[in-house]
Amino acid sequence: MEGRMNPLLINLFHLIYYNSKESWPKNTFLGYPVMQNPFDLYLYQEIVSKVKPPFIIQTGVLRGGSTLYLACLLDLIGADPSGIVVGVDISLTLEARSLSHPRIRLIEGSSTDIHTVERIKEILPVKGGLVSLDSNHSRDHVLDELRIYREFVAVGSYLVVEDTNINGHPVARKYGPGPYEAIEDFLKEDNHFIRDDYLWQRNLFSHHQYGWLKRIT
Repeated sequence: MEGRMNPLLINLFHLIYYNSKESWPKNTFLGYPVMQNPFDLYLYQEIVSKVKPPFIIQTGVLRGGSTLYLACLLDLIGADPSGIVVGVDISLTLEARSLSHPRIRLIEGSSTDIHTVERIKEILPVKGGLVSLDSNHSRDHVLDELRIYREFVAVGSYLVVEDTNINGHPVARKYGPGPYEAIEDFLKEDNHFIRDDYLWQRNLFSHHQYGWLKRIT
C-alpha cells in the first residue's frame, strides 16, 4: 500500500503527529500513561495473538501503561498462568511500581547489566518468547540490547526495537545515531532475524518502523 501513497505526505503526517503534544504523548491504558502510537499498540496485539508468546520482556517501563497493556494481552489470549511480562527499567517510577497485575514482574536495573540479565533468566518460564526494547535510545546501547536479548526470542516471534523513527527517520533529525542505526549494524552480523516491514506498512507509518524484527531461524 505504501507504494501507492506519496511518501512525502506520509512523512509529513508522521512529523505532525509525532510532534503534537496533544496526541500520542497523552494516551493512557486503564489509567496508566502508555505513550504509544495506537497503530503500534494494535500491531502488538496482532503479534501476541498470532505468536502466543509464553513470556514478554520489555526494557524501558517508564510509567507502566505499555507493560500493563502487554500483560492484559496475555490474559486475552488465554495464556498459561506462568506467562509473565518482565519489565526492566534503570529507575522505576512510582506509577510503574503501583502496577498490580499478577503477570507483571518488575526489575530495576540497567537492561544491559549482566546481573539484570541473570535475574530475568531466573524468572522466565521457558527460553523463547517476545522482546520489546524501549530503554536508552543511543545506537551503542540498543546494539548491546539486541545482542543480549536476541537469545530470548523464539523462532517465529519478534524482537521489537522501538522509536526507530528518530534521528531523521523521519523525526528528531538532530538526535544522533539511535535505534535505526543499531538495527542496521545488528542485521549485518545476525542472519537469524529479518525486518518484517509489511507488518507496519499496511498502516503507512509506525513509530517503530523498520524495528519489527522477526526471528526466522
